[in-house]
Amino acid sequence: MTIKIFLISICSIFSLYASDSFNSEASHFAGGAVMAGGITAVVDSYYPEYKADRGMIGFGVSSIAIIIEQSIEYSINGGARSQMLDAASHIVGSALGAFITDKYILLPVVKDLGSDGKYVGLNVQHNF
Repeated sequence: MTIKIFLISICSIFSLYASDSFNSEASHFAGGAVMAGGITAVVDSYYPEYKADRGMIGFGVSSIAIIIEQSIEYSINGGARSQMLDAASHIVGSALGAFITDKYILLPVVKDLGSDGKYVGLNVQHNF
């Protein structure tokens, strides 16, 4: 698990520098996906009491971080349209990254849905 967190952190660093092109927004999207996935994995590993909500925590922390970062960037350089576009791209990527990490990369969590009862997922693994 430590290797996954390290690789996710390195990928996040590569997506820091951007402009206002398609590649820039794609890097914000990818950075959001990686950041939210990494946060989701950290919550899964180190905070088991929040395991049922790990995807939402990953999405929320990543989204709040980019909103704060883009607000600081706006106050320094201006360009509200550019900052909002960067934040939106990151947030959409965060949603996808947290969802995929929660549902498909990490082991499933048994959840109690109240009236619907409990359910558990299936983990299928194949080594290449």
